[in-house]
Amino acid sequence: MATHESASGLEQQVDPDAPSLFRIYDYLLGGGHNFASDRAVADKITTLVPGYDVFVRESRAFVRRAVLHMLTAGIEQFLDLGAGMFSAHPVHHLAQAERPDVRVVYVDRDPIAIAGLGLIVHADDPSTGVIEADLRHVDEVLDHAVTTRLLDLTRPVGVVAGSVLHCLPDAEDPAAALARYHERLAPGSLLAASHADGIVLGLESAGAIEDCLARAGITLVHRSRRQFADLLGPWQPHPDGVAPIGLWRPDGLTLPVRECLWGNAVLADRRPEPAERA
Repeated sequence: MATHESASGLEQQVDPDAPSLFRIYDYLLGGGHNFASDRAVADKITTLVPGYDVFVRESRAFVRRAVLHMLTAGIEQFLDLGAGMFSAHPVHHLAQAERPDVRVVYVDRDPIAIAGLGLIVHADDPSTGVIEADLRHVDEVLDHAVTTRLLDLTRPVGVVAGSVLHCLPDAEDPAAALARYHERLAPGSLLAASHADGIVLGLESAGAIEDCLARAGITLVHRSRRQFADLLGPWQPHPDGVAPIGLWRPDGLTLPVRECLWGNAVLADRRPEPAERA
């Protein structure tokens, strides 16, 4: 686990006493971009729900598998929503290792996530960029100068929304944001998303995690598989549908551990509307 008190000096740019969910995840992934406040909350969560760190690692592993599947499907440009700053397998490392010409835009509203991404994405990088924006502000994201420089929105885009939609309560209408991305992006675009499931985890454990995070000023909303599927709106899930994270196109035949079932994942299409087919 990370024990870097300075978190690469980024504490000068934000309040280190205010925990962040992405930094909590980073700590549970063994990364170094977190503060003592993040580690304290993470340790409380793993005390309440042993194995939660395994769930976080499996959620990140889904992103890796999804990116590789999207590359296989011909996706050459990615939009990573609520990207955070993960030491393990950032999207542009994954994608560009397979195809060096792939373009990636990271989006996050957390200033320290933006600062952290700046450590691995050079300002003059011709293929990768970073935007400080709220993923719900779809037009702001897609019309941003970084996006228009790097992504061709007339061609398919791979949208990554790993472990971020459960940060948005119903009042913030994540479904409307996903529908707007569907409206703006080209046919053939793909959405890879994952979400924590309170039913499989258990309502008592899910409530304990939500309460623990709420006391730290962080919102997390567990949703059932059906509720997660409802967020997708016009996005059309691939034939494997919405599946437990550990069962979504696993790398091998090893039986998944129980923590793999505490969330759900999906790969969905932006298919042409009838008028677009005509």
